[in-house]
Amino acid sequence: MRWLSCLAILVLANAGRAADPKIDTEHFEKTVRPLLVARCQKCHNGEKTKGGLDLSTKTGFLTGGDTGPSFDKQHPEKSKLLDVVRYDGEMKMPPSGKLPEAEIAILTAWVKADAPWPDDKGTVAVGPKGFDVQALAAKHWSFQPIKLGDGRSIDDYIRAKLSEAKLPPAKPAEPGKLLRRVTFDLIGLPPSPEEIEAFQKAYSRDPKAAFAEVVDRLLASPRYGERWGRHWLDLARYAETRGHEFDFEIPDAWRYRDYVIRAFNDNLPYDRFVQEQMAGDLLPPRWNAKERWNEALIATGFWHLGEGVHSPVDVRLDEANRVDNQIDVFGKTFLGLTVSCSRCHDHKFDPIPTADYYSLYGILGSSRYSHCSIDDPAEKEAVLKELTALRPQPPAEPFPKGEPTAWEKQSRLFEDFHAGWQDRWFATGPAFRTGEAYPHSGRESANLTGALRSPTFKIDSKYLSVRVAGKKAQLRLILNNLQLIQDPIYGGLKRTIDHGDRFLWATFDLSMWPGQAAYLELLDDGPGYAAIKEVRFADSHPPTNEPNESCSLPPTVPQDNSRIAQLEAKLAAPPRRAPVMFDGNGLNENIFIRGGHKTPGPAVERRFLEVFAGKDAKSPSTGSGRLQLAESLTDMKNPLVARVFVNRVWQHHFGVGLVASPDDFGKQGQPPTHPELLDALAAEFIRDGWNVKNLHRRVLLTATYQQSATPDPTTAALAATVDPLNKLLHRANVQRLEAEAIRDAMLSVSGRLDPTMGGPGVLPHLTEFEVGRGKPGGHGPVDGNGRRSVYLQVRRNFINPFFSAFDYPTPFTAIGRRSVSNVPAQALSMLNNPFVVAEAERWAKTTLKQPNQTPAERVDRMYREAFGRAVTADERAAAVAFVGEQSTSLGEPRAWAELAHALFNAKEFLFIE
Repeated sequence: MRWLSCLAILVLANAGRAADPKIDTEHFEKTVRPLLVARCQKCHNGEKTKGGLDLSTKTGFLTGGDTGPSFDKQHPEKSKLLDVVRYDGEMKMPPSGKLPEAEIAILTAWVKADAPWPDDKGTVAVGPKGFDVQALAAKHWSFQPIKLGDGRSIDDYIRAKLSEAKLPPAKPAEPGKLLRRVTFDLIGLPPSPEEIEAFQKAYSRDPKAAFAEVVDRLLASPRYGERWGRHWLDLARYAETRGHEFDFEIPDAWRYRDYVIRAFNDNLPYDRFVQEQMAGDLLPPRWNAKERWNEALIATGFWHLGEGVHSPVDVRLDEANRVDNQIDVFGKTFLGLTVSCSRCHDHKFDPIPTADYYSLYGILGSSRYSHCSIDDPAEKEAVLKELTALRPQPPAEPFPKGEPTAWEKQSRLFEDFHAGWQDRWFATGPAFRTGEAYPHSGRESANLTGALRSPTFKIDSKYLSVRVAGKKAQLRLILNNLQLIQDPIYGGLKRTIDHGDRFLWATFDLSMWPGQAAYLELLDDGPGYAAIKEVRFADSHPPTNEPNESCSLPPTVPQDNSRIAQLEAKLAAPPRRAPVMFDGNGLNENIFIRGGHKTPGPAVERRFLEVFAGKDAKSPSTGSGRLQLAESLTDMKNPLVARVFVNRVWQHHFGVGLVASPDDFGKQGQPPTHPELLDALAAEFIRDGWNVKNLHRRVLLTATYQQSATPDPTTAALAATVDPLNKLLHRANVQRLEAEAIRDAMLSVSGRLDPTMGGPGVLPHLTEFEVGRGKPGGHGPVDGNGRRSVYLQVRRNFINPFFSAFDYPTPFTAIGRRSVSNVPAQALSMLNNPFVVAEAERWAKTTLKQPNQTPAERVDRMYREAFGRAVTADERAAAVAFVGEQSTSLGEPRAWAELAHALFNAKEFLFIE
């Protein structure tokens, strides 16, 4: 064990950058096939095969053309396809010009990954004849209605399958192992020695009652929400930065993380949990009893956690990619479907036509990002009511309209804020709540905050001119929902309004973006004010000799301790904000022919998937359609949402779901091992009011969950033959802990774990070797201040290297099942990572502080803390001898730290069984 003191190769131990997206059949459908369609299939399709090559089917690709196979399976890097697109030989394709390097890189990575291509027979087209959604749905199990259970228990379903295979279930797990298993499952932390001792005593008296009591205790723990919230964050591709070049922050993204944790702790019914994330801004508010913020509004941050590009060359394509990510995450998370595979063509395997994809695109394209207040407005409304009584405001006078100028005659009026503008524009926050004459955020107080947004419009003029006044305000043109407005391309789309009370024209040059969708956004983040009087489209700038018109100034705040000053001080308190979604005006989207935004097809209605909503469903008369989408998701006509979620819960308890492909319930996914059990669980889940904690109880209180990971010795050989992957659950699965659980377990046993919940994420600890754009100015402590892993910042360009080594998911799409690898970086991290070393030293110090303990007693406790069991006599003797020997040369504290480090590295610490 002396080798533990050789802590070298630190850089390797910290290796583990964010991995590239997985290259599989889904990647092919979303990325490679659209490229082949756009660049190759004009000449190489099922009807036209120049050179004898058909690149519209897998068979055609593998067969190749007149010059031989396109793909070399033995030496993929030498494949003919790569030679011709790289222009390496005499044959160069496409002949019109070499592909961009980025597209060549896509094809190269795909070919080197063994060119995954799902079995297909058809060519790619939009809406081919014969694509019958209902006929396709009728052929696949997951689109059928949920069948009610027949009264059998979970154990009955499992044992019926085992009986068919002539396999007995394993014996019950040992109490200590069972407690460690369920404690990690529910709260992601190890049980304490005291909890182990208490459980073993209770278990000896009444096993069922003792285990049920433990399950209830763990479900009531605030640590439960942290554990299961982290599972959900994998699906939401949670991160606090945008990635790309400069890794811009997503302001207050952590509020969504905390919302999820609270939702699980509060046992929020799952159907409401789903609906809040879809359309919490359109649902009745759900006020947090203690903090008085709108939980439902915070939930909509789900949509805004994706990656972001700050200066896309093609902003329409950038929007298409952002919406594609939203649709992809939505489909996998809630439906277990790869909906985004229908971006370029009708889904090759599932009943999802391309029109469905663009129906969802229209819903999301009609919705907007806002970083706004989540506070209950009642408090400030009460303050304003009292303030108005003390300081009445005269009604605002509309400006007299004179004769239009020559420029005004040539321009086109978009808005002059005549009566009813509040119904045409969208206001958030209290600042623009009054609607007299024209919008003015400071009419009641300069300390109010808010935003005002126009309807979405199509750009058809060279300039957009806006007459505004204000101080410390901002005017922005949001182009295709692009929020990262930065130079060098888009810097001119935001203007600081700080010239005072006179109305002046602010003009945007729109000449680069004809035909694009956009809307105006006037922001007052306080203290200050903003007023807007008129918006016009024109092909020239407005005249410089503007009329001398001014808005009213905000009321003066007295510099004393008067009641008015006190009320103004309350208004000046900054609101608590979060990234949320709000509705704009509803606009249907056109189908992009073959996924290309420059070749629009017919517009489609904004609705849910045709397989559930029907072919004739229409767009809602107002709004985006997100509210209707939220309601459709949890409608009984949709069997997927409940099935998908109960499968996720099963997976996290057993290691593998009843459906092993948790994010794909389609034809390319895995069929359920126990379909009747899956439906019985889903049906009971719905009948029980979508109660998540009761679902846990239903699963955990079974003999199947509580069985040992060691198979029955009398049939072990048979089990290895008929059920080698344990699909029938003849035993429990041995599972490796996730990265966060490993880190949190070390914090727990060392005594460093800080139970503080919520709040901004702790900055990552960054070494000198971690470089790159977007690196934060500072960095956090090695131990993250002892906070649980869920509270460490997730920065896309600087993922925690220790986490990456243990298969932490790259937050680019929904990840329902993490990879579980076994690579050298894991052992190196456990040996050399400064955090692991420091926690081993801390654990040793904590152990030595225990009074009046012999070395053997210390070893006893450390084994219980690390492994949840008593030490054996041989282990005790070896550990005591090791500490004694090491103490001679290293001193007692270091010797115990070496033992602690060795225990951290044991497989028994990293795995549960």
